[in-house]
Parts: sequence; structure tokens; C-alpha cells
Amino acid sequence: MTRIAPRATSHAGDRLADGLRVFALPPPEIGDVRSVGSTMQAGEKPVTLSLRVARTSVLVAFSAVAVGVVSLVPIGMFVWLLRQLGVGSPLTEAIATALTVVAAAVGAWFAAPIAWQVNGPVASCTYVGKDGLARHTWGDPLPRVVLRFEDARALVKVVRTRQKGEMNRVEFDLRWVGRRGAFAAFRIHGFYEGEQPTAGARPEHQDYLFAVAAERAWNEWLLRKAREDVESHGALEIGRDARDLSRRARIGRGFIELFDGDRAERWSAVEVDQIHVKGGTVVIRRIDPMRGTRSMERRYPGSAPGAMDNESFFPLVLREIAGLPVEQREPGLGEGPRAG
Repeated sequence: MTRIAPRATSHAGDRLADGLRVFALPPPEIGDVRSVGSTMQAGEKPVTLSLRVARTSVLVAFSAVAVGVVSLVPIGMFVWLLRQLGVGSPLTEAIATALTVVAAAVGAWFAAPIAWQVNGPVASCTYVGKDGLARHTWGDPLPRVVLRFEDARALVKVVRTRQKGEMNRVEFDLRWVGRRGAFAAFRIHGFYEGEQPTAGARPEHQDYLFAVAAERAWNEWLLRKAREDVESHGALEIGRDARDLSRRARIGRGFIELFDGDRAERWSAVEVDQIHVKGGTVVIRRIDPMRGTRSMERRYPGSAPGAMDNESFFPLVLREIAGLPVEQREPGLGEGPRAG
């Protein structure tokens, strides 16, 4: 039986608001609930996804027909001009038909996002549990999507920042890949503009806050499993590049071994002054106390940022298990426990 932990919060980490409306119970598969989110506020009357799609389709079709009819006037004038220039009837009729279809398609293209916004949004509520994630959508035939962390192989995360006028637009895409294939077992994606959403954020920021809380819970679950592996086997292995399996790291208490093909090097925590991690690339620095300068810097290439499975978990496990002084944390979204 799932229970909501006494310390459960919103996905932003603040107290659950009185106006937050949760219309579905959390599933037992995700374990004790840590945080809750909802895009529905008290007093709202949301539409279902299927109804929103139907209404949008009607408006888009109406817009396409309207633009097509209006375009008949300039198209007719253009066809008349072509005939005055001696162009034959079959060709001008084909040109008129093609131009009408193009005009209708352009009208539908511009009308679709407007119609989608007018007829929405679809209400959803989300849960982050100790052992998984859940999303419920208001009123549709298959409203529930659940991920047990046990059923996921890896988290693939992409975060991009784009300049939009004077504001930044941050786009994020988190995909948990199932153990039995390359398809996403669970996905959270979206964007926000301007300042990073925090506690008390608006409903449209719920996807971002859900993504932050979900990644943190995933990393905490991985860390529990990693500690079990270290206790049982002395170390755990992490691939540093999903495209090159020879690039990997073996991590245990107080040490890290880095592999690049046939090359293997081991570092103990007392030998490392600074370790910088970006994606799967590791840079280790050691300072010579006699010279007062860096006497050694070793670079171990990995994947490009965003191309490593469980990218944010890598620096976390280096701090939490190997005890290494990680210089820079990966930017964007949640991470997990902080070193005490």
C-alpha cells in the first residue's frame, strides 16, 4: 500500500498548497510518495486530452477551409492573368488547385498551436516516490503512466539553453530507457523561459519541477543500489560513453579506476586534489606542495555532454562513495544527496 510520507512536499520542495487539486491516488508500485504536483487548481474545470484533440482538429479544419476560400480571390486573379498570357486551361486549373491546397495548409499550420492553447490545458497530477514515478491525466481512457525504477536501465537527459530575445529559454528532455529495449519507458520534457522556476511556481512550470524531483529520486535509488554493489563486490562500474563501452569507470570506497580500451589507471582519494567531471569526461589534478603549482593533470575523455547514460549520477557517486573532491557539478535539473 502506497503512503504519502509525512514530509512529502510539492515538487519544488515547499509545503503542499491548499489549492492544489489531486484527482488520482498514487500507485503502490512507486513506493512511499516524496513529492506531489498538479496542474489543476481548485475550481478549475479541465478538459480531457481526447476532447482537446477533437476541438483543436475542428478549429484547424475550419481555419484551413476559411483560408482556402479567402485565397480563391487572389488565386483567381492570378489564373486570369496567366490565361491572358496564353497559358492553357488544364495547367492553370492545376496551378489554382495547388495554390488553394497550399493556402489551406498554411492556415492550418498557423491555426494549430493557437487552437491547442485555446482548448487546453489538459490537467495532470504527478507523483515522485521512493521507487518510481507516476503521471495521471484527467479523464482519458488510459490516464496513468507509471515507472518503477527497477524496470529502467538508464536515464538519458538533454538540457539546452537558447537565447530568446532578452530571456533564456531552457528546454529539457528526460527519458528513462527500459531494460528490454531502447524505447522510453517514461518521459518528462518541456521548457521554461526566464528565471528558473522555484517554490510556488505556476502550473505551467510543473513539468520542470517534476523533472527535477524525478531525477533526484532516480539518483537516490541508484545510489542505494551502488552502495549495495560496493558492499557485496567492492566496487561498481559505470560506462562513461554509451557509444564506446571501453570507456568506463570502476568506483569503490576511496578510489576510482579509469579505463580507456587497454589503458587503466587507478587513483586513490588521497592522491586527488581536484577532479572535474563534464559528461563522461574526467580531468584529475594533483598539486605538488613543494612547487606550489599543479604538477599533474590527467584527462580521460568520455561522451559529449548529454550523451552519457545517468550523466548526473556520475559526479554524485564520485563524491558519495569514492570520497573524491568533485570540482564542478553538472548543470541543470536535480542531482541527489549532497555530501555531508
